[in-house]
Amino acid sequence: MANLKEHWRNSLHFRRIITASAFALAALLVYLGSHIPRPLSLPADDLNAKSVARVNEEQIILEKPDIGEGDLALSYVGNKNEIADIWVDNATLDDNSRQLLFPGTVLAGPSAISYTTGPVPVHGKPQSDDTCHTTIAIRRAQGSPPIDRLKLYQTDTTAGAQRYRQVVLDAGKTPMEIEVHTDSPIPGELGVSNLPGCHKILGVSGSKPVDLPQLPIRLLVSSGKIDLHFSPANPALPIWTGREQTFEAVSLGDGTLRGNGLQITTIQPAKDAPLDVRADGNEISFSRLKLGSEKLRLDIGRDSEKATVFADGVSPYNYDLIDTMQKNLVVSSVFAVFLAPILWKWVRKNCFPDMPEIKEE
Repeated sequence: MANLKEHWRNSLHFRRIITASAFALAALLVYLGSHIPRPLSLPADDLNAKSVARVNEEQIILEKPDIGEGDLALSYVGNKNEIADIWVDNATLDDNSRQLLFPGTVLAGPSAISYTTGPVPVHGKPQSDDTCHTTIAIRRAQGSPPIDRLKLYQTDTTAGAQRYRQVVLDAGKTPMEIEVHTDSPIPGELGVSNLPGCHKILGVSGSKPVDLPQLPIRLLVSSGKIDLHFSPANPALPIWTGREQTFEAVSLGDGTLRGNGLQITTIQPAKDAPLDVRADGNEISFSRLKLGSEKLRLDIGRDSEKATVFADGVSPYNYDLIDTMQKNLVVSSVFAVFLAPILWKWVRKNCFPDMPEIKEE
C-alpha cells in the first residue's frame, strides 16, 4: 500500500493510467447496468406486434401450457359462411363412431383421418341463406401426460387472400381428443341438408370415404399434428377481417391459455429464437389467435402479468441507468452542478497539473 501511495505521489504516468482505468471501469458498469433485462408489464402492443410466425418459416411454441386432462387446447364454433375441415396423421375413431360408421370392423392402429366438406347436394331450393355450422373441440386426452410444448404453425403457402386460413396444432407425444360435429341451422333437420358446409365426408386410411350424418365424431390423436382449414362457403364474402385479413374465430382453450412462456422459433434450427417470452413469476396468458394467409399471430399477457423478453438472444427491454438519472431532476442537477465540476478539478489536478486553469470572465 505504501508503494502505491509513493507511485501515486511521484508518477504522473501512473496517476493517468489509474484514472483512465477507473473511468473505463465506470463506463463498463454503466453499460452493463443499462443492459440488465427488466420485466415487461403486459400486455404491450410492441410485443404483440412481434408475436408472429410466418408460414413455412416459423412456429409459435407455448411452453408448458396449463391444460389439464380433458381441458380445451383449442376450440372453434362456426358461423354463417364458414367452412371447417380437419386432417390428422395418427388418429383412431372412438368406439361409438367406429361401430356406427364401420360396423363389424376391429379396432385398428392410428392412421390418417380427414373430416372434410363435400359438394352441396342438389335436391330442391335451400331453405335458408345460412351455412351449416361446424364446432370443433380439441382437448388433452384423459390419462395423458402433461403437454410440454404446444406448437402452432402454418404449412400451406397457397392459402391466398381469398381462399382459406390454416392453423396446425401439435402437442408432441401427448394424446389429444377431437370432437367435431356439423349442424344445420334449420331446427329439427338431421339429414344431410342442401345448405353449404352440411355435406361432410370422413376419410380413414384404408377405407372408403363415408358421407356423414349430422352426428358428433370423436377422434383420439395419439401424437403429431392436427391440421385445420377454414374457408368461406361463398368466396365473394370473405370470413377474414381487418387490415391484415385475419380469421379470428379459433380460440386458444375456451378463449385463453396460460403457460410458462412463448417462443417464436424458426423451422430450420437457429442459435437464438426470434422471440422468447418468459413468465416473470406466475404464468402468462395467451389469447386472440389470428390466422392470416401467410402468418399466425396471438396476443401475450393480461394486466398485472409480467415477462422477460428476448429477441434473437438480446433483451429489447432493459434497465437504463443514464435515462433514469436524466429523468430524475434531483440526481441530474446534483451531478451537473456539483459532482461534474468537482470531478473535473480532481482529474486536472492529478493528471494534468500543468494545464492552465480556465478562468471565467
